[in-house]
Amino acid sequence: MTTTERRKNPRLRTLLGGTVCFNQRRSTLDCLVRNLSDEGALLLLSDAVALPSAFDLDIAQRQRSYNARVRWRDGERVGIAFEAQPESQGVVPLDTARRLKSCEQDNARLKSRIRQLTEAG
Repeated sequence: MTTTERRKNPRLRTLLGGTVCFNQRRSTLDCLVRNLSDEGALLLLSDAVALPSAFDLDIAQRQRSYNARVRWRDGERVGIAFEAQPESQGVVPLDTARRLKSCEQDNARLKSRIRQLTEAG
């Protein structure tokens, strides 16, 4: 039995933990990301869970967050497509903002330590 791949880009098999975020990021569900490409992913989560048609998907191991839309669902398996990020609105992705804040905090700590060392010497 052969299957025809209908996707533009093949998905890479993965075993990553993910978090589905919705309701203005106040509600979250843990999931397993079984395959991934630039255009979408296959998620595994309980078939008892009511999933909104659009949500954010955070993948901590990749330090990425995606706007996603459900394309199909079969029990625990959910196929999603990533929505294109609007480029002209100047919106910074959440993962980028988190990394920037962390770098700024590290930078402030290092500057403080340099001041301490130069004053002591």
